[in-house]
Amino acid sequence: MPLEQSIYEEAHNILTERRTRANQQAAQLQDRMRAQNPRVAQVERALAASSAQVVRAVLDRADVTAVVARIRDENLALQTELATILREAGETVTNFEPQYACPLCRDTGYVDQKRCACLDALLKELAVQHLERSAQVKLPTFDSLTTAYYPDTAENGMSPRVRMERVLDFCRHYAADFSNESESLLLCGPTGTGKTQVSLAIARTAAEKGFGVVYGPAGRLFHQLEREHFGRADGDTLEKLSACDLLVIDDLGTEFTGPFYTASLYELLNTRQLAGLPTIISTNLSLGQIAERYGEAVASRVIGAFQPIVFVGRDIRQVKREQLLR
Repeated sequence: MPLEQSIYEEAHNILTERRTRANQQAAQLQDRMRAQNPRVAQVERALAASSAQVVRAVLDRADVTAVVARIRDENLALQTELATILREAGETVTNFEPQYACPLCRDTGYVDQKRCACLDALLKELAVQHLERSAQVKLPTFDSLTTAYYPDTAENGMSPRVRMERVLDFCRHYAADFSNESESLLLCGPTGTGKTQVSLAIARTAAEKGFGVVYGPAGRLFHQLEREHFGRADGDTLEKLSACDLLVIDDLGTEFTGPFYTASLYELLNTRQLAGLPTIISTNLSLGQIAERYGEAVASRVIGAFQPIVFVGRDIRQVKREQLLR
């Protein structure tokens, strides 16, 4: 499931607004300059008559090459005159052509029936905005993540900082190479070690690549599924979670336990595994605790289909507070 149709519609609406605004501003400038200086209309009429002069030369069997050269020189002089009139009037443009945000595609979004780079950039921007609204959180980039808050003292031959640099490097490459064939990840480790931020950075990168991404804390996702299942809310959350290119379930294990939540988790994991769709789960639970909390069926899906990525270190929020108090 690629980007939602609503994102494409919003992008095309924005481009239509840009194009309409550019055309309106050009027309308003033209009307204003015509009113200020009668010579403007005369120049425009002379420029418009050029093509008719060429046709007439062909019909009269005149020296077309000479006629075209003369008309070119005249047009250049007229264009220079128009640019001078506009400059003296305090305008920054040299003619009445619409000033499109993207001159390449003229704000249509397409060049030679292929998507323009400006539309690709707009789709990336809107995809991140939509994901941030649904996630209710600001999405970090990998460049904004740092390992400076992890201890650099060696433990068992390697410091937490070095370990997390390797984790971050792995996740950065995972996001950059993300596809529908990517493996599922289990981001596990103590509270506050950066699992959520890394999962959000992966989600952002995948969305920017044009993949359909759904992110949410486990409690919020399962609560919405429960409300819709029992008729307390409308929606198609189960379909979206089951079919999106990448599903990110954050903080698994912090939600209330119950048969419906466990059954929903199993159904989601099983459906997506059968469809070959990648899922990312972040949790403070160990595999043993996952089995104890959700049962062997869920644990089997996680053990069999997810690549564990272990986060280490102290709670970064606590480390930051301690540094502020020094």
